[in-house]
Amino acid sequence: MELSIFIARTLGVMYVTVGIGLFLFRETYILAFRKILESPGYALLGGFMAIVGGMALVTYHNLWVNDWRVVITLIGWIALIKGIILLLAPTYLNMFKGILQVRTGKGLTIAIVLLGLIFIYLGFFR
Repeated sequence: MELSIFIARTLGVMYVTVGIGLFLFRETYILAFRKILESPGYALLGGFMAIVGGMALVTYHNLWVNDWRVVITLIGWIALIKGIILLLAPTYLNMFKGILQVRTGKGLTIAIVLLGLIFIYLGFFR
């Protein structure tokens, strides 16, 4: 359980920080994401990072239980699969260009912040 709490704290702080950054500096994030889409090298680097993070979670936190900890396991598997896809096909990211065209929709940003707040609650206050 200690590992789950540590991961929840880490993911919570990371998600809330990124979510707030998206709210406050949306244009900067959109510009950064566009730059990533223009360079397959960034996709490869992201793939390596996703594989490392995903493998760490899958190796050390592969808990298929009937509580909140399974969400961490799912995030690990999603990261691992995403990393493999990015290394196999760096141009895969081009599928997400349409998302960056939406400037008014903040649903994903709200979801990121909410998930972060849930992880912060589970990691620090539960």
